[in-house]
Amino acid sequence: MSSFSAKQFVLPFWAQKNKEAQEASAIFAVAELNRSRGGGFLSKQPTEKLVCIAKIAYPLWLFPKNGTTLIFDGLNDKNYNLTYTEIPSPETFMTNLEQKQHPRENYTTFLADHTNYFSQPQKEQHFTLKGLIAEATFREEISNYRKEANEITQPDTLLAPTLEEATIAATIQELYKLEATLRTEEEKLDKCRQLLKKTTNQYITEIDYQIAATTEEADAKIKAQEEQDKPQTTKLNKEYSQKIKHQTDNFEGELDSFVKRQLKIQTAIEKIQDNIEQYKQEAKAHAKKGHKIYEKRWKQKIKSAEKERSELKKEMKTIDESTKKTSRQKEQDLSQLNLEWESKIKLVCQPLIALEETKNAKIEALRQENSKLCAIEKPVVEGIEKTLRQQATIKAAFEGLGFSDSALRAPSVVYVPFYVVGYEADLATRYLFIAPSMIQKADFGSKLKGALGMSKTRDLLVPRFNSVTNLIKQTQEYAQKNSAFEKQLVELAEKNNLLKNRTFQTNIKSGLSMLQEEGTLSQRETETLMRQLES
Repeated sequence: MSSFSAKQFVLPFWAQKNKEAQEASAIFAVAELNRSRGGGFLSKQPTEKLVCIAKIAYPLWLFPKNGTTLIFDGLNDKNYNLTYTEIPSPETFMTNLEQKQHPRENYTTFLADHTNYFSQPQKEQHFTLKGLIAEATFREEISNYRKEANEITQPDTLLAPTLEEATIAATIQELYKLEATLRTEEEKLDKCRQLLKKTTNQYITEIDYQIAATTEEADAKIKAQEEQDKPQTTKLNKEYSQKIKHQTDNFEGELDSFVKRQLKIQTAIEKIQDNIEQYKQEAKAHAKKGHKIYEKRWKQKIKSAEKERSELKKEMKTIDESTKKTSRQKEQDLSQLNLEWESKIKLVCQPLIALEETKNAKIEALRQENSKLCAIEKPVVEGIEKTLRQQATIKAAFEGLGFSDSALRAPSVVYVPFYVVGYEADLATRYLFIAPSMIQKADFGSKLKGALGMSKTRDLLVPRFNSVTNLIKQTQEYAQKNSAFEKQLVELAEKNNLLKNRTFQTNIKSGLSMLQEEGTLSQRETETLMRQLES
């Protein structure tokens, strides 16, 4: 084992304290359960022999970082890549902004040229932390598990870390530098955003003042021009008001005479109509008496009255047409007078109209400039804010690499214990790795199995931590692929073979009895395991 100054701690395999006998007996029972008894229908398999049980420990580095603890695989079996983005330089943007901040025209051009400065595709970068284990479940389990750790000063059956403390420390220092760079970029981005908003708001306020000043100046000129034009406009108003009144009076008089004549004719027509009705009655009466001469006279009077009525109706129609014609003429003449009036007023007021048009044009131009300034600033600010959100996400990822722990002040090594069980069959060797576990309490189903003579040993152990169990499983797989690592494990296991340890054997015997008393093992299983231990 390489020497290092960091404190070392070992974690307990078993959840309960002072239960060495139960631990030893449970491991032995599981080891026997997984031993092949040989046999086979098509091809006979040799019987395996249990040759080794060793308790080994897997090294994990714990490194403090800003109130959190990072976990590193002591055997450097895996790497963790942090992804971050290489953003456009906020410093360059700020320098250009400060140079083009004044005057307003330069600032507007700057915004237009930098619309997509922070929205362009950003290149991904990767920072590799050798050996870092950042999986959330694993961090949570180690955070809880490490509270059970005991400090050790004379390591025994421990796998030596191949990932050195200095290597991790150097990597963390590089990580600090990267975080400082990202933090500086974030601060500069925020300053860029603040300066943009401040500058834009200043110019918007400036434009608002210009609009107010333009309005005030133009209104003063307009008022002065109105005073200058007033005598002429007053004269024209009086002249044309009189002309319109005169024309209106003439037309109204003529139209009034038409109305009077129509009323008179209408009265005459009604009187003639009454006479015609009377004449008809007289003619009818004389016809009954057979007075032909008188009947004829009355009929001639009817004819004469009807003719007179027809002529009056024609005259009424003529008057109607004259009334309409006169009304149209009135409308045309008055309209012409109004047009002349308006034209002459407009001619007099031309300087006033020009002043109002100039005022409106200047104000509209300023308002459009205001709108344009806000419109071209918006995508630039949005690009900065989007980049800030990305940086915040990256920052959270950097800060979420470990588990919260303000107590750890210096790097330390925590060893995760596991059992290596070795089997031999002819010339073949096989190994079983058992991760930290606990005995599954005997329930009604287990007791029923025992009563029926069925084995309960298969369900004897359950993993304490799923992700730690996966780590030990991966360690076994790694040993199968890496012959040098496998050799190190085998040598360590053979050197510390617990089957040759009398204390371990004694613990197995007493532990098997306790497991039987608890109902975890049946009597037959206990007796079988006792025979195997003594063989």
